[in-house]
Amino acid sequence: MRKLFYLLAVSFSSVSLPAQEKPDTAMIAKIRAEGLNNSAVMDIAFQLTDGSGPRLMNSPGFFRAANWAKAKLKEWGLENSALEPWGTFGKGWELQKSYLAMTSPYYKSIIALPKTWTSGSNGLQNAEIIIVTAKDTLELFTYSGKLKGKVIILPRADTLKPTYTADASRYTDSQLNKMAAFQPGKPDTTRRQQGQVNRGGPQQPSAALVNRIKEFAKQEGAVAILSTSPRGHDGTIFVQGGGAYTIKSPENFLDIMLAYEDYMMLYRLAKAGSPVKVDVDVQTKFSAADSTGYNVIAEIKGTDKKLKEELVMIGGHLDSWHGAMGATDNAGWLCRYDGSHAYFKNTEY
Repeated sequence: MRKLFYLLAVSFSSVSLPAQEKPDTAMIAKIRAEGLNNSAVMDIAFQLTDGSGPRLMNSPGFFRAANWAKAKLKEWGLENSALEPWGTFGKGWELQKSYLAMTSPYYKSIIALPKTWTSGSNGLQNAEIIIVTAKDTLELFTYSGKLKGKVIILPRADTLKPTYTADASRYTDSQLNKMAAFQPGKPDTTRRQQGQVNRGGPQQPSAALVNRIKEFAKQEGAVAILSTSPRGHDGTIFVQGGGAYTIKSPENFLDIMLAYEDYMMLYRLAKAGSPVKVDVDVQTKFSAADSTGYNVIAEIKGTDKKLKEELVMIGGHLDSWHGAMGATDNAGWLCRYDGSHAYFKNTEY
């Protein structure tokens, strides 16, 4: 998925100051005053995140954010503010409803979200969980006639370790000095462990095998397949793409990403022989009327005739995945270019 959808500010008047030229302290004071007294960062962040919602490319949330940005750039006085096509993207996709809960052997709400470009559940389904242990296509055929109306879960060999380390901390002066003095050596080609997970034990099913399982499950009439990721812990889920999204691509089988703790609870219960059932109610909507991808573009035209052929490009991410508002990722890039005035050499905007 293309992840860079730029807000661009173009200037023909920005120049590099010669080394011998003294800093323009008055201009620096103006820039500082704008940042400290007139910043619109928090309002921009609100409009692009809470105000627009998740911004999956070509989704209603993306166009809410893109059209808001286009209008705001025009309001600030930029010229030629527009949604500019960059090429073919594919189908839009919107999550309209998502509910998953365990109903047997007891009720428990589940932290979960379906992956993008997957189909829905065709209404509320109460389905039994079945563990599929197939290691290849031949073993997969032994499940013929056993998957209809079921929700599939796959074995995992991960062990999630708790952490008592703060999520964020400040670097000390000595740590910063050590980083500044760092000399890169040979690249580390060993595969690093991710997150808080011990990856010892059998390997997880390959992506190719999981795709074959999903294709087979769809043919057999299964309801959904459950997924998780060792990247997440403490109830955090990392939910991304569920398959192809070109105009001609069929709707992908419903693949639901669960919090790691909830996934392993369901797996342990099913492995112990308990009849585990879940309610699944997922509604998604595809849109294929416009498969074009768009950037939001605007221009700040300068006045220096000597530099009229030169450009300064400023950009940031605009789209985000559907699991959240993208506040700490893509919206964070955009909010670095807030609504205060921009000052360039010899010209005020």
